[in-house]
Amino acid sequence: MKVLILSGPNHNFDKCASVMAEFLNGEDDFDVELNDDKDALVSGVKAFDACVFGTGFYKRVRDDDGNAHWEPDLTSEQEEGIYNYVAGGGGLIGVHGTCWRIGERPMALLGGHANWHPPFSTFTVNIAENDHSITDGVTDFEVDDEIYMTAWFPEVEIHATAQYDNWSHPMAWSKSYGEGRVFYTTLGHGPDTFTRTGMQKLMSQGVRWAGSS
Repeated sequence: MKVLILSGPNHNFDKCASVMAEFLNGEDDFDVELNDDKDALVSGVKAFDACVFGTGFYKRVRDDDGNAHWEPDLTSEQEEGIYNYVAGGGGLIGVHGTCWRIGERPMALLGGHANWHPPFSTFTVNIAENDHSITDGVTDFEVDDEIYMTAWFPEVEIHATAQYDNWSHPMAWSKSYGEGRVFYTTLGHGPDTFTRTGMQKLMSQGVRWAGSS
């Protein structure tokens, strides 16, 4: 299975991408390419079974007066390339900030969005008790990360959760989009999350599922 990891500094994903490339390349059935050229989304991505996308649709830009605003991190052609790729049968793996402060069309692709999280903390990721290849053999594990407060579409299948303020919040889900598949995890603020054995197994199986549409 050919896997593209689209790296970049937005949401600090470049630090995570190199760790992901290392453990995913350890899987016998994966051929992984790490690339930071977003123009790959326009046409080159079609050569891959799955694309790991963690740099996100929007970036935070600091203004001269110290305030900040959000603006697109992709050109219209690059963004259109993502939708066409997945709708045509490609597998998309969204990571952490990919769903942060996004519009309606990216929401429909990913299955939800987030715009707030409590402070960074240590917590347990609880694996859902469902019969799915993404969670097969994965047990609960601990991470130091952010618990995104997400809103999600009813059609997503939730594979992992975490508790905050007596509520259960999704940490990973999957869905279809056109002829393709999407696996998304809210986890991944920093590279340490991807050194955890449970997270590596969850991600590897999520990539494999998404890329097998």
